[in-house]
Parts: sequence; C-alpha cells; structure tokens
Amino acid sequence: MPAAPSRRIIWIAVLFYVPMLASAAFVRPRSLLAIGPGPDALRAQGLGLAAAAGASLLVVLGSRWASRRTGWGRTLGAELTALVGGLNSTQVLAVSLLSAFGEELLFRGVALAYLGLWLQAALFGLFHFPARRALWPWTLFALAMGLGLGALTGWSGSLWPAVLLHFCVNYFNLHDLAERPPASPPPDPSWRADP
Repeated sequence: MPAAPSRRIIWIAVLFYVPMLASAAFVRPRSLLAIGPGPDALRAQGLGLAAAAGASLLVVLGSRWASRRTGWGRTLGAELTALVGGLNSTQVLAVSLLSAFGEELLFRGVALAYLGLWLQAALFGLFHFPARRALWPWTLFALAMGLGLGALTGWSGSLWPAVLLHFCVNYFNLHDLAERPPASPPPDPSWRADP
C-alpha cells in the first residue's frame, strides 16, 4: 500500500532539509545560531525578533488576502493546496520547523555570508522555482522573502529572527492550505460547448 501523500511530504521534508542542515552546520558550525557578545547584540537580537513577529503577521495576512482576492493568488492557493492538503497539525509543525531551520541555515547562514544579499536571494528564489507556470508567483514571493530575510539577518546580526519569520510564515500558511477543501480541477480548455 503506498504511503499517504501527507506522509510522503514529511519524508521528503526530512530527506531534503536534514542534509541541508548538516551541510550548513559543516560549512559554518560556530556562527550559525550564535548571538554576538554584549548588550548591543542582545538589543539587536530582541529588535530583530520583534520585527520578525510583525513582518510574519503582515506576510501571512498578505498571503491570505492575495489567495482569496486575486486570480493569480487563487490559482497559486489551489495548486499549493493540492500539494500539501491533508497535512495534520503535527505534520505542519514538522515541515515548518524543518524548512525554517534548513533554509535559513543554508541561505542566510552560509550563502549570505559568502555571496551577499542579492545573490543569496536570487538563489533562494530559484530554489523555489516550480515546473508549473501557475506556481511562478511563489518564486517571486521567495525572491522577495530572500531579500527581506537576508536584510533582517544582516540588521539583527543573528539568524534567529529570520528563522522565526520563516517558521511563522510557513506554519500559518501551511495550516491555512491544509484546512482548505480540495479545489476542483480547472476545466479542460480543449472542451467546447456546441453552439
């Protein structure tokens, strides 16, 4: 009996993000989730976490607005629901944690340090490049998020704010997608009614 789609998503996430975490930890083991010394570093960390919480609220609300009020957003929401629909709360939590830590450690922890803000954001966008045209707005969203997450990491001097922002966006958006009823398939454009 084949694994349920939601169980497959968990295994794919584990097989994908654990090596990503291990690679990032191997390349930059000491500085990944460290906080710099001194009260200024702690203050920047606290401000970064507060900014991440506020930004995550804006991103989640914006995502929900777009998925209900725009044509491209509805299409993207239906496509993503087809991919992740059926996840339960524990699975949403697992995927959100794995993706937030794996992607942030690799892209902001390693790529940002070696490639700079713009190139790491471009790679982050390409990392989210889908084969289906209906999912292309997701790539643009990932590019914008890569810039924002990179800037937040540089400003706060820590990866923790970016991990928090990434986790919250994934967690709340995946919950929203998992709770939606499956969309009916779009009509076949080759079908024509007789006049």
